[in-house]
Amino acid sequence: MKCMTILRNAISRPMLTGAGLLLMLAATAGAQGVFVPASFLVLGDAAGDNLGYSISGAGDVNNDGFDDFVVGAHQNDENGSNAGSATVFSGTNCAILYTFYGDAAGDLFGVSVSGAEDVNNDGFDDLIVGARDDDDNGTNSGSARVYSGFDGTILRTFLGDSPLDAFGISVSGAGDVNNDGFADLIVGARADDNNGAESGSARVFSGIDGSILYTFNGDNANDFFGHSVSGAGDVNNDGFDDLIVGAYLDDNNGSGSGSARVFSGIDGSILYTFNGDNANDNFGISVGGAGDVNNDGSDDLVVGANLDDNTGTDSGSVRVLSGMDGAILHTFNGDAAGDYLGFSVDGAGDVDNDGFADLVAGAYFDDNNGTSSGSARAYSGATGDTLFTFIGDGPFDNAGFSVAAAGDANNDGYDDLVVGSPLDDNAGADSGSARVFFSAIAPCAPQVAQCPGDADGNRVVNFADITEVLTFFGLPCP
Repeated sequence: MKCMTILRNAISRPMLTGAGLLLMLAATAGAQGVFVPASFLVLGDAAGDNLGYSISGAGDVNNDGFDDFVVGAHQNDENGSNAGSATVFSGTNCAILYTFYGDAAGDLFGVSVSGAEDVNNDGFDDLIVGARDDDDNGTNSGSARVYSGFDGTILRTFLGDSPLDAFGISVSGAGDVNNDGFADLIVGARADDNNGAESGSARVFSGIDGSILYTFNGDNANDFFGHSVSGAGDVNNDGFDDLIVGAYLDDNNGSGSGSARVFSGIDGSILYTFNGDNANDNFGISVGGAGDVNNDGSDDLVVGANLDDNTGTDSGSVRVLSGMDGAILHTFNGDAAGDYLGFSVDGAGDVDNDGFADLVAGAYFDDNNGTSSGSARAYSGATGDTLFTFIGDGPFDNAGFSVAAAGDANNDGYDDLVVGSPLDDNAGADSGSARVFFSAIAPCAPQVAQCPGDADGNRVVNFADITEVLTFFGLPCP
């Protein structure tokens, strides 16, 4: 597996403050600010690996002060055809810290990955990886495995209950659900039959001993509850971290309208149920904790509905919901029919460092750089404005199939993002790729009178400089 640092030529215009402007991609009329000061580009090993199908920030796995990231390649063949893999990369230099492999052919290990925070409380952040088609408890019963950030050893292995449960289709760190000082986990099993065929379930596990804290079940057959799961932060501000689970085929507002449910960490009670607006919206295809978007002291939620038709058939949408009262804070819509915005969503951390948590969402069928080249968009939590848009390199790359907050990968005080393109062909057909986008380069050193790239004069080179650059050139702003 290869990881490269991508740097782009500076644009130098002496009439602008800070000659040697922001390192960036060329702007195009149809692209809203596709700009990168620098980035890490990770490539799959071989054709068909689908690296980037799943991605996540990993926290600080090696405890070096830089946040790391994990990328899944669920069709990697190292341990047998489609056994799958998950690789952890250093935020410092993109070096490989660990590569974990599925146990056997067909496991699809790496179909889901997540940072798990510090599960064993040893000062190193840990990881969780799902293997949807693992057969340990029956055909495609599924599994999820927790790995130590300290040394890569297996801390826990959780198994699906029954054949065809697809346990591990989704995994996430859950925060400290029971407030015992150890980070907990949540795993989805969208095809579990506890409340009818494929009603689905999600299970919360204790970090301290692996015991089951809660099992949540879908309401009805074919809900696919648990297709998406996430820690939600402390939604009701009671000191216990909460959970969110998506059921994108729930029928509460019409067939396949979808839903997302928020559960209390303190007692497992339902805090909110949010429903898709219309039939076939697929609301809940993706869910995430959003952080405190409106800075009111309560953590908020983000939910994707990739088949919403607000701006054309299957244009897709993303909804940001208040943790305090469930009110809609923002709705973001795909640009055009068939974009599938909202197939992936996540809280982005504070990308622009304004004190408000931001959001990121993927639209893997977006055609900005060729058919299904894909895109990912970062949104301001404070205003709902688009901060920047990342576009796939070429047709059928499917950039934005997965998106995630990367934490502060380069330790510059600005949160970064990671975007997956599982059908990128850089190392063979559908080998896949993932790219970390840095929101800023390190602030200017005090002794530097004029910082290269600092177009707006705030002594930090970041995406805020883009508007200054584009205005000068008479191009559309992001």
